Amino acid sequence: MDELELLKKDWKKKEASFPKLSYEDIYKMIWKRSSSNVKWIFIISMLELSFGLIFLFYTPSYMEEMNYVFIDVLLYMTYPVIIFFVYRFYMNYKKISATSSVKGLMDSILKARKTVKHYIIFNLAVISVSSISTSILAYVKGHGGWDVYKQNSQLSDHLILIFFVILVTVLIIGICLGIYLLLYGFLLRRLNRNYRELRQLEV
Repeated sequence: MDELELLKKDWKKKEASFPKLSYEDIYKMIWKRSSSNVKWIFIISMLELSFGLIFLFYTPSYMEEMNYVFIDVLLYMTYPVIIFFVYRFYMNYKKISATSSVKGLMDSILKARKTVKHYIIFNLAVISVSSISTSILAYVKGHGGWDVYKQNSQLSDHLILIFFVILVTVLIIGICLGIYLLLYGFLLRRLNRNYRELRQLEV
């Protein structure tokens, strides 16, 4: 008997001692991971909302001096939408926790992923509008206000303003996108992996 046959026999003996996972065991493992991921999405969104509300009610002195009414209105309009998203995250968690079938779990994962993607897109859109508006107002105020800026500004001033707004907005969006990808992206990747495993389980 050659070495290969001996190795095969040895492997078969070891294989017999390995724990055998049933269909139900594998499903429960994926379900627990998915439920945990969606729960963390809900927790992170709650923390994000809490920090946002603190910022809303505690406005720095330099922001008060600028008196950006448009920004204030935008923020007050934004928070009800964010609260709705947090509610959706909570409902996704409740639904995924009560799921008892592979198909139901797959549907819940897809809905959770979709909600997170919409949430990130909405937040980035609001951040973009806020950044553009704040940058314009800050630049103009730094040059004496609207009246002075309109009287003295030339084409070069407008080009500098555009460049300044684009630079600030791209920088802020880049930082926020990086944070979202770090926090939510990690959880979404894990949900994607769970979804792929469920598809293989269903075959």
